[in-house]
Amino acid sequence: MRPRRSGRKIALSLAGISLLALLLSAWRLAERIEAWNEANAPPIFYFIPVAQTTFTFAGRPVSITGEINEKGEGDVVITYGDDTLRLPVEIPNDLPLPGLARYSDWFRLHVFAEASDMTFDEFERRLHAGGITSRLVAVVRKPLAAPAEKGRFGLETEDDWAWGESRRDRWMFAFYEFLPGGGWRTDLLRFPESGVHFYRRQIRAQRRGEPPPTRADDELVEGSWQYQAAIPLMHRPPSITTEQQALRNAGWTLPVASTSVVVLILSLAFAFAPGKPGTGRGAPVGNKPRP
Repeated sequence: MRPRRSGRKIALSLAGISLLALLLSAWRLAERIEAWNEANAPPIFYFIPVAQTTFTFAGRPVSITGEINEKGEGDVVITYGDDTLRLPVEIPNDLPLPGLARYSDWFRLHVFAEASDMTFDEFERRLHAGGITSRLVAVVRKPLAAPAEKGRFGLETEDDWAWGESRRDRWMFAFYEFLPGGGWRTDLLRFPESGVHFYRRQIRAQRRGEPPPTRADDELVEGSWQYQAAIPLMHRPPSITTEQQALRNAGWTLPVASTSVVVLILSLAFAFAPGKPGTGRGAPVGNKPRP
């Protein structure tokens, strides 16, 4: 019985040590994540969708009209004071929906402002009271703006039809921000590369001894107001980029915490595992009767 008891004591000792290591590493991990989030807190923008086709912004009248045919093809014309902006219809819709709903697949209008230290209710109150300078932006999704990349199997079609229209790597987003003095500031940004794909490119370059790759300068940046303004025009938001995670600051705490969990589970399993039949306390001792 001594080997059995000594083995159980060793297992319980390992369980206690791993539990202490788990508590310490988890505490330090939480501290590191909190410190990273405080040092890299992204700005918070609140967006209010605009559904009206006529309103006033920065003291200038704004009107949005559609010069389209029965199939929904044509232009959306935005008039801002004395300035005019014509936007070609990116995704025609033959349904005569009211207001801006007919263009919702590719066009959105937002009033927004940065409000990192406010709740949304407080933001709305201050916005209506004039305590916040709001901004206005028209966002356009261009589903086939970026050139198509050559696939591995060469199965691309010459015409952009069917699944080719949902290739998010070809999406571009145009941002037309209304300037208080009139006119627009225009930005054209592409759909961001996923964190998994970017990580694979990093590993591939490391294996080949090449310089580490960088992200494209003209893609949406996670946490920016353009990134948040474009999300309503996506079927699903982009996957989070791995280089912008707080776990990058975990250091030794994450592997130690993970290892401690595994050791703790295995130690408890060995400590409380049932013994073999006939070897426990109260088992008969002596020679077995011959058959």
